[in-house]
Amino acid sequence: MTPFSQRCIRLDDSDDEIEQLPQITIEEHHFHSSLFGHQFAVDTLQNSNFHQLLKNVDKLEIYCDAPHESFYESTSECSIDVSMEEAFHFPQKISSRLPTETTINQQISSENIKSMWCRMVSHYLEWVAGIPELRLMGVREKVKLITRQLCNIICLTASYWTYKRDHDGIMFASGIWFNPRENCDNIIRNYVTSLANVIHTHVISTFRRLKVAREEYLLLKLIVLFEPLHVQFPAADSLIVETALAKYRSALVSLVKYSHPELDHEAVMDRILALFGVLPYIEVNNLVSEMDNMQLAHMILCNNGNMQGRLTNAIHVHSSRID
Repeated sequence: MTPFSQRCIRLDDSDDEIEQLPQITIEEHHFHSSLFGHQFAVDTLQNSNFHQLLKNVDKLEIYCDAPHESFYESTSECSIDVSMEEAFHFPQKISSRLPTETTINQQISSENIKSMWCRMVSHYLEWVAGIPELRLMGVREKVKLITRQLCNIICLTASYWTYKRDHDGIMFASGIWFNPRENCDNIIRNYVTSLANVIHTHVISTFRRLKVAREEYLLLKLIVLFEPLHVQFPAADSLIVETALAKYRSALVSLVKYSHPELDHEAVMDRILALFGVLPYIEVNNLVSEMDNMQLAHMILCNNGNMQGRLTNAIHVHSSRID
């Protein structure tokens, strides 16, 4: 097997790639997400060009990860006392852009769970700002989709980070991690332990068996975003969601065929079905995301870890009321 990134395009954080990233500086505390989304929009008229699509979504992911010192702030700041509208337009009001991967690791606790949550959510909101189909949707429907899918995407992201680091627990953003054998914080253990068990049993085990590539993960994120369960949209917005879902599913099929020329049609479909097989475990109203959302809602209502705020309430306590 020849890795896709070697056969077609380089999807890494090399100097050439970094030079193409937007010039965000430390002084620009609140970078308007719509401008970012415009710069990295995937051309919706080039659905068949999955090579270019992958290059664009990879640049988007690199930006959100903040891998280079010129693209993040070294001081950790976070706030949940912002409105949903502010969060969508200015993700850096939630969290400073600390790198998601760092050599400084710390066990998750009641003292740092808020900063972890803020960084994960700001990462997600910067990411959705770069998805072109969302700009075609009505504001209310876009808010509903983004809010409902937040836990899904964050669970998938944490699963992939954990898989890549070969961690026994869960890797969260900016060096915060959970190790069930070492964590003594009962509130956190109640929240994360069952979540980690399900993720490892049903998601990470599949990633390891398939040796999932970064490119496959990037497309899975897009598929999850546009596959909301039990959510109704007006006809025009529903068409946008369905078209985007078909587009990214098709891109994943093309990617698997290109990346694994040794596989026949049946083997290609087996791999794709295995990738899709992890999604029910992370989607809302299914096990992982439902556990994540319910546990967080309980923590917020009890204000554990100072998690009670306008934004956390809107996302985890009141999101089901958005219709």
